[in-house]
Amino acid sequence: METKRKLVHTEIMPIRWGDMDAWGHVNNTVYFRYMEQARISWLYGLGLRGSATGEGPSVITASCTFLKQLTYPGNVETKTYAGQAGRSSVETWVEMRPSYDPEIIYAQGSAKLVWVDYPKGKSAPLPRQLSSLFED
Repeated sequence: METKRKLVHTEIMPIRWGDMDAWGHVNNTVYFRYMEQARISWLYGLGLRGSATGEGPSVITASCTFLKQLTYPGNVETKTYAGQAGRSSVETWVEMRPSYDPEIIYAQGSAKLVWVDYPKGKSAPLPRQLSSLFED
């Protein structure tokens, strides 16, 4: 059974010269930074900023499949998709394409977000902005 996904955010970020490693391509760890920035921009756009003294998101799993090597110069377009939300969690997926080859996915990533009550150290119900993603 295929997981239902909804496009929730698109962002274009510069590929910086310093993102590359000694082999002349974007270092694998930087792909996670691109996904992190896209995720934070999406949540901020929903008005969800989180607080270390209150509630906010926590990534409990993250992965990336590197299909082709991103290189400088250029931009990377990230498309973030979300799955059906649970009580306190939501799955997300990201596709990354460079500006110099926009028809090809160069990397695919995913992360599971859990909404956390930080002082209690426990999961909490998702805010309405996330729990209602598939309501029309």
